[in-house]
Amino acid sequence: MKRWELVRSALLNDIDAGAFQDGRLPGDFVLADRFGVNRHTVRNAIKALESEGALRVQHGVGTFVADDFVSHKLNSDPRFTYKLLGQNKSVKREILSINETSVEPDIASHLNIAPSALVTEVRSTSFINDWPLATGTSYYPAARVPGLATAFEGMNSPTAALKRCGIAEYKRKWTRITARRPSSQEAQLLRISSSSPVLFETNVDVTPDGLPIKYAFSVIRSDRYEYLIETNE
Repeated sequence: MKRWELVRSALLNDIDAGAFQDGRLPGDFVLADRFGVNRHTVRNAIKALESEGALRVQHGVGTFVADDFVSHKLNSDPRFTYKLLGQNKSVKREILSINETSVEPDIASHLNIAPSALVTEVRSTSFINDWPLATGTSYYPAARVPGLATAFEGMNSPTAALKRCGIAEYKRKWTRITARRPSSQEAQLLRISSSSPVLFETNVDVTPDGLPIKYAFSVIRSDRYEYLIETNE
C-alpha cells in the first residue's frame, strides 16, 4: 500500500470516529508531521477523500468533513428542515429567547406594520449534526400571529408553531444574501473566529394572500453552507 493510501485510510478512520473538532481537518503541515510524510503525500490522500465525497476542500479556508456541509436550494419554500431531509443531516434548532417588543422602522416596513406595533421576537441557533450552522432573529407581527410565544412551548419548529396559530401555509417572498464579519457574540454562538467571514441572509415570508408574517435575519457559517439557484429555461 502506498503512503498516501495509508494516510487516506487513517484519515477516513478519524472521520468515521468524529475525531476532527468542529468538522475541520488540521493543516497540511500538521498532518504531514503526524504521519511522517511530506505535504504532497497528504494532499494526495485528501484529494482522494474529496473525490470520494468524504471531504470538502475550500481553497483559502480549509478542509472539512463533507457531512457538515449544507446545500440550500433557494425557492419559495422557506422550510429549511424539510429541504435537508434528503441530505442525511441531523437538524436541530435551539430557541435562545422569545419576547414581545417593538422594532426599528425598517423592520416594521418589511412587515407592513406601524413602527409602534408589537412583534414576537424569536432568537435561535440552528445545528447540523450537532455543530452550529446559523444564528439569527425572526420577527412576527403580534396582531397577525397571536399567541406565538405560547405556541413555541415544547417545540423548536417555526412551521409547527405557526400551524398552532392557524397559519398552515406560507411562502418565501424574497431573500437577500450578503457577506460580513460576525460580531463577537455571533462568533461565539457559531464557534468560529471573529475574523471568519459569514453569510448574512435577510428574508420575508408571507401568507398565500401576500400578507407578511415574518421578517428574519440569519448569520450563517460560510465554510459549511452554499446556496443552489436553479433556473427553468
